Amino acid sequence: GRPIAMILGILSIAAYAPYAITHWPGSDIVTMVIVLYVATAFILGLIFPPRKAKDGKMTFHWGPTYVIIFLSVVVLLDSIFVTLASSGLSQNAAKELLPKPDEGTQVTSFFPGTVSRDYQKKLEEFNQYNDALDEQIQRGWKVHKGWVESPVVNKPTLFRVSVVDKDGAPITGATVQVHFMRPADKRKDFLTVLSETKPGVYQEPLKMTNPGLWEVVIHIKKGDANFELDGQTNVNLSN
Repeated sequence: GRPIAMILGILSIAAYAPYAITHWPGSDIVTMVIVLYVATAFILGLIFPPRKAKDGKMTFHWGPTYVIIFLSVVVLLDSIFVTLASSGLSQNAAKELLPKPDEGTQVTSFFPGTVSRDYQKKLEEFNQYNDALDEQIQRGWKVHKGWVESPVVNKPTLFRVSVVDKDGAPITGATVQVHFMRPADKRKDFLTVLSETKPGVYQEPLKMTNPGLWEVVIHIKKGDANFELDGQTNVNLSN
């Protein structure tokens, strides 16, 4: 009956709580899961009447039902928003719903994320960054970087960095690290080291796991010399 359904609902939430705390998916996801557990328990309470009820009948209360319906609608809408934020609209839906882009541009509906490197809140790091920037400007290295082809989700695409000094000579034997940061979800961040395929050219095929905007930090080190570049890249959902 209802007491058993209530107990099951409480036990379900209690069992989910440790997992949610250790693998925090976000408050919106946690809220949706809890609402689903509560709604399921409530529905079970309606399906199975109390044993003490005469002829198996029970008194039906519309108040809790309205609350469950309201929460279910909220969960449905929140699920849609979360899906759109993480994956965006399909190509067909984007063409129908989004404004027509200017020639040569592509409209995407992915969540662009937030600022991933907020140096204004870290004055010491900001000053260190400025000092290093002055040094690398004086060093005069020239760096060309980017994708060989337009990146698509789950498709290996070559990312290339070429480095030459101020006289145009290739910088060989350097360590080139590329840090991809997902502003909307730091758990997606990853660091990769590019291999030198020919003098001054470093590249590696990379498979991006999520569409939308990524922050990119390229760090080049040779001996005591360091060079760092910041940028952004947009990963497409499909070609």
